[in-house]
Amino acid sequence: MFNEGIVLILIIVIAVIWVVVFFYRSLYREEPLEQLFLSEYYVHDEEVEILLEKEGYEIIGGKFHVPMSFYLDDSEELPSRLWVDLVAQQEERWYVVRIARERMQLDWNAAGLRKQWLPYFYAFPDADGVLVVNLAERSVRLIRMEVGEPASTSE
Repeated sequence: MFNEGIVLILIIVIAVIWVVVFFYRSLYREEPLEQLFLSEYYVHDEEVEILLEKEGYEIIGGKFHVPMSFYLDDSEELPSRLWVDLVAQQEERWYVVRIARERMQLDWNAAGLRKQWLPYFYAFPDADGVLVVNLAERSVRLIRMEVGEPASTSE
């Protein structure tokens, strides 16, 4: 009887601790947009704003960059930046926005999308996609990415 009482008290204590930890984490967990730097500065390009609004997006943040560094053979640091032109929101979803410039080569095949836009999905994993505003074509394209499970090749 004494051992059963100790086991029961121990189970209750563990359950209470688990509930407290669960609620604490859920109450103080950051929302995805809280983790994002939302700059108030951006060039107000009326054409870009009209294209995004026509597609149902609202601009909520402006231009900023994320510093990145590549290390080559552990001896050479190669600094770089990942630029974001805008941050847009549609309902509860948010998107990183890049405005296609004349010099920007846009490959719309899978390899081109992976090479050009993969860093954005890596830097902003909570984003629901990347919006590419192409002023030359007057279009807004949404890029989303899904990563599957690794598989061996049959070659």
